[in-house]
Amino acid sequence: MEKRPRVSIGLPVYNAERYLRHSVESMLGQTFGDFELVISDNASTDATYEICSEYARMDDRIRLYRNEKNFGAAENFNRVFNLSRAEYFKWIAYDDVCAPVFLERCLEVLESRPDVALCYPKTVLIDENGSEMMKYEDRLHMPYERPHRRLRHFLTKVNLANPVFGLIRSDVLKETQLLGKYFGADYVLLMEICLRGKFFEIPEHLFLRRDHARNSRRLPRNEIAVWWDSSHRGVYKFIQSRLVSEQFLAISRTGLGWYEKGLCTAQIARWIARQWRAKGGRYKATLKKRIMLPGAEKNTAFRR
Repeated sequence: MEKRPRVSIGLPVYNAERYLRHSVESMLGQTFGDFELVISDNASTDATYEICSEYARMDDRIRLYRNEKNFGAAENFNRVFNLSRAEYFKWIAYDDVCAPVFLERCLEVLESRPDVALCYPKTVLIDENGSEMMKYEDRLHMPYERPHRRLRHFLTKVNLANPVFGLIRSDVLKETQLLGKYFGADYVLLMEICLRGKFFEIPEHLFLRRDHARNSRRLPRNEIAVWWDSSHRGVYKFIQSRLVSEQFLAISRTGLGWYEKGLCTAQIARWIARQWRAKGGRYKATLKKRIMLPGAEKNTAFRR
């Protein structure tokens, strides 16, 4: 019987030749070595598959798959998880890099803390050449026992969603809907995980996230829609409404009692109210800049 690895790493790729080697080598160079690296190529048209094949021939921990067509990023991200076999799982993007002790540090926490669902380290943002741009604070360490308290913290602090690239318990991920085919699905997935367990932040900068012109966050609106779902055409509409509805659905899918679900729902309602107040404040500020109140021109001339 084939022995299962302790950790599965999922690497979904598409036309990733520029940065791919950096990502793969950072994983193969981990101090903790009992892992499998599951790579799914989304029908790349450049040298991505050839690069992956080269590494697969050199290291038998790599399991390489290739899709017949491009299914979009969401489905490819989900595919590497569905193909994984280990107790713990981690996604890695083709353009990001992890320090050699990343897996070792995260695994130590998850092995000793069964109440923690996801463990992630601090983040360093790097540019296209690998130079440090800034140290980024995710601020998603959530040691709270009650799910609604973790959710309140999550909604007020989440920004770049870097912890989605942390080490996650596979059995927790299996309870979620994984990544949906819509913009912001990574935020909803993190929310689903935090409703099921605590987040632990390692106080070391072990995750290097690359920022470059073709990063998914910088794509034009018409391209980001296709990035998430290759069958989608045109731009995403009603993004905020979709995110809100998915958040409510995420709460309903948990096994929480009705009282805790109610408290979680209240957190979403508070978050919506804050969003509307902030939007109203920005709208008023814009109006003040564009509209000169009656008499303002006369008063300004008088003061001169």
